[in-house]
Amino acid sequence: MSPLNRRTVLKSLAGFAGTFLASAAAPFSTAAPRSLTSGRFHFPQGVASGDPQPDGIVLWTRVEAIEETDAPVDVRVQISPTPDFTSVVLDEMLSATAASDHTLRLVVQGLEPDTIYFYRFAAGGDHSRLGRTHTAPVSTAERPTRIAFASCQNYEQGFYGAWARMLADDLAAPTEQHIDFVLFLGDFIYEVRGDRWNADMKNPKWLEGADGRKRIFPPFPDGSTPWPSTSWNKNPGATNAVSLADYRFLYRLYLSDAYLQAARARWPFVSMWDDHEFTNDAWQSHDTYFDKGGKPAQKRKVAANQAWFEYIPALLTGMPQTGRVANSARDFKWVDVKDSAYLGPQQDWIDPNADNRAALGSMTIYRTLRWGKTLELILTDNRSYKSPPPKPPQIEGQSLPAIETVKLLDLGRTANEGEPPATIPDTEIPNPRRQSPPGSVLGSHQKQWFKDVLKESDARWKIWANSFPALPFRLNIGDFWLSGMKNSLLGIDGWNGYPSERQELMEYIRDNGVSNVVACAGDHHMHMAGLLVDDLDADAPNAVAVEFACAGISSEAVFPGASRASASNSVFHSIVTYQSGDETVENLNLALLGGVNAAIARSWTGSSWASDAWWNDTASPGLTYIDTNSNGYGILSVNAGRVEANLVTISNPEVDHGPKGSPILRKAKFTLRAWAPGQTPELIGPTFTGKPAFPFE
Repeated sequence: MSPLNRRTVLKSLAGFAGTFLASAAAPFSTAAPRSLTSGRFHFPQGVASGDPQPDGIVLWTRVEAIEETDAPVDVRVQISPTPDFTSVVLDEMLSATAASDHTLRLVVQGLEPDTIYFYRFAAGGDHSRLGRTHTAPVSTAERPTRIAFASCQNYEQGFYGAWARMLADDLAAPTEQHIDFVLFLGDFIYEVRGDRWNADMKNPKWLEGADGRKRIFPPFPDGSTPWPSTSWNKNPGATNAVSLADYRFLYRLYLSDAYLQAARARWPFVSMWDDHEFTNDAWQSHDTYFDKGGKPAQKRKVAANQAWFEYIPALLTGMPQTGRVANSARDFKWVDVKDSAYLGPQQDWIDPNADNRAALGSMTIYRTLRWGKTLELILTDNRSYKSPPPKPPQIEGQSLPAIETVKLLDLGRTANEGEPPATIPDTEIPNPRRQSPPGSVLGSHQKQWFKDVLKESDARWKIWANSFPALPFRLNIGDFWLSGMKNSLLGIDGWNGYPSERQELMEYIRDNGVSNVVACAGDHHMHMAGLLVDDLDADAPNAVAVEFACAGISSEAVFPGASRASASNSVFHSIVTYQSGDETVENLNLALLGGVNAAIARSWTGSSWASDAWWNDTASPGLTYIDTNSNGYGILSVNAGRVEANLVTISNPEVDHGPKGSPILRKAKFTLRAWAPGQTPELIGPTFTGKPAFPFE
């Protein structure tokens, strides 16, 4: 893997305020800084590092004057191999300006590989907290690694006790078991204010911490008009971000949390976005709050991209390529766009509207990161080039999207070998995608890049940072004769709604002999694990990869929402949950793993032998573990011969447990041995520490 291209990086840095390049030197002693007046500046969002390379790292901070001003602030940054800074390898003066919201991104080169470094910032006589980071090993090093992966940290819905727990455990662990870096899979912020309301739907219901203080979410600087009160809107009165000032406000607010700050100060982060860094269920530069097809929101997309670039340390331009596969990532560059109408698909689903293309082109963040010979981390952007989900029209008696209908719509004009039906089967409803291209998550250019990287990489493990799971999330409700429905999907915003491209990618892995592919996913607010098969609907699908999906840090889990939504229908509710004495049982886990009939048998009889008798292995092909009532994170330990994954479930994040972190309810452990081309992956587990998830008791 080639080193950072200094000329390319220098050229790009000139285009965005707050970004700098520096080269470290051999350690040298530094004299004590001259006495400066303190109390004029602070660093309210802490410090961070990201995208470790063998010879470099990206460092980050934000400085703020106590007496508010838009004037530039001179900031000193130092890097040392020791926390006492008796010797330093870099000592630079930078300038933070209002153009970048007084954030600083420093691309450092010339560091030693696989080395712990410490860093700090100072403005006047005021200092930031101490940061700790870790450079990557060289690409030929046989070096095991330990990765934490996380996603979904809604500030209104819960405290960040998961970060506190991760920190406490890491500090207590022996050095060889320390986390090397954190893979953040998206939803770092949520773009809506008003996810928690009192019964009168007028005033926010704020969380209260262990110290008695309320976790307040102030109004946006700009913000949308309050959302209307309608039968379908669960958050009337909520507002969403609409401007650069709003998105910056969100990052500042979320990064005010002490445990999130401490996590970013201890470990380098490798970050990808999902939808909420821009807008819920985002595709390209469109939002989907109140419009079935999506409204143009190009201005918001550019603003969201800029704020992400300002607050998330990531190496984009200058990122090394993988073998012969060029790096496509590019730093943010502001563009002037209008919110102009969607023109519709042509050759593919990328909106040919010039404003849409310009907004998407303002920054490119799909990229790879190498950690020795052990792994290639492949990060895909599952939002910016995505087609709108293939939402079926309203069909009487079918309250959930039917699998067969979604497959038809997703295939578009290629369905039925290029002769798609004029109507939805068994209805007289016109087929709305008869003339459309097949759906896509990645877009044609990124998809080819992804395939090329998979084939070109010579790392032992290919770790796919996949912001939403490719494991199926299905409810075979059609197998229950009283339902009158067809087998269905629980959501089509993720890979569930794009089965043709998912199958194309899995078949590519199979046909090209790409082994040892492991996906890490987030977004779905539950823990999942299983085998990724090539064809979900084949009689005998082939497992070609493995996926581990983590629950959210603080965002509400799937189970409580499903329980509320099904409460008015006794049959559906029994599929989701039932009472066993004083215990509320997460029967939805069983329904997704073993099928609806097994879940109903368990709910109605309370007997495991009854559910075993009705168990259906094809309910969600490949899915072997699910915990729908969970918050937490994942830990991945990787060496040349095996991967060990632990999905950590913490206690209710609405309770603040302080610096010791949230108690751990359970760990579900999985082991995966390396497999050769032509072989099939075998996932061993789960084994549990703590109370197992239902129905694994």
